Amino acid sequence: MIWILMGLVGLMRRIGLMGPRGLGSVIRFRQGSLQLVPVRILPMGLVLVGLLVGGQVCSADPLEDLLEATFRIADREHSGTCFLISPKTPDPAHPRRVILATAAHVLEQMVEHQCELVLRTQALDLTFVRKPTMIPLREGDRRLWVRHPTIDLATLVVDLPEGVVFKPIPFDQVADENRLNDRTVRVGRETWVPCYPAKLEANDAGWAVLRKGSIASHPLIPLKSTPTMMVDYPAFGGDSGAPVAMIVNDRVFVVGIVLGMHRQTDRAVLPFEEITIHTPLGLAIAAQAPLLLNTIELLTQK
Repeated sequence: MIWILMGLVGLMRRIGLMGPRGLGSVIRFRQGSLQLVPVRILPMGLVLVGLLVGGQVCSADPLEDLLEATFRIADREHSGTCFLISPKTPDPAHPRRVILATAAHVLEQMVEHQCELVLRTQALDLTFVRKPTMIPLREGDRRLWVRHPTIDLATLVVDLPEGVVFKPIPFDQVADENRLNDRTVRVGRETWVPCYPAKLEANDAGWAVLRKGSIASHPLIPLKSTPTMMVDYPAFGGDSGAPVAMIVNDRVFVVGIVLGMHRQTDRAVLPFEEITIHTPLGLAIAAQAPLLLNTIELLTQK
């Protein structure tokens, strides 16, 4: 792919679409055809080539990859975080089919048959534009998503509409039990959490807020007796379903999913009232990623 891209860049220079002062067009692939889309000239020394393959954004930064897979999911009253994963065996007939992963309680509290997934499109000047899209959750009394039998995880197959840009996490970049056993995932490792705390979006286009933390509990194995871990970052309502990720050899690896937070509860009893105060401890509760793989396996059996 890199040689093809370099050849295209050389061709653009020869025909005058790219010069030393900037870039006059952007290459896009849509439905197997090549399009040259005019954009405004960029500053000298900045050469930007936007390559979209079937709507999937190509990025050189693993943290941007993580953000490009993360979206807000909501209904009229509730809001949570979800992220997209590529199927283990992609279906050529459905190139925009992905697996949506989140906390089960995020979907359980949404009682309607559909909910809003806040996707994004990209304008001709390369700015991102918010695109809320309704996705089905139920058909009659039958739910379309599956829940892990013992932990608060859910997965759902989604066919994304044309025109939206996304980059799902590759299936093999969801950490399995081997990553625990070889201590790739262990206490003290730096983590990143893209999320929507208290329904907050990073900007008008609906990007997630990127939080930084670390794995705060030990040990993480055996998985059977340690299904969750603590992550040292200040979680809020709306973070549920967010991926907990590590960067390993310049690649994103999902190592957990946020389920909730630890907090201290104090009660004061006065002559005419009782007061309950919840104080967040700055520690998130996250399910370990191998359990997400189990949930995806249940989805394929559905």
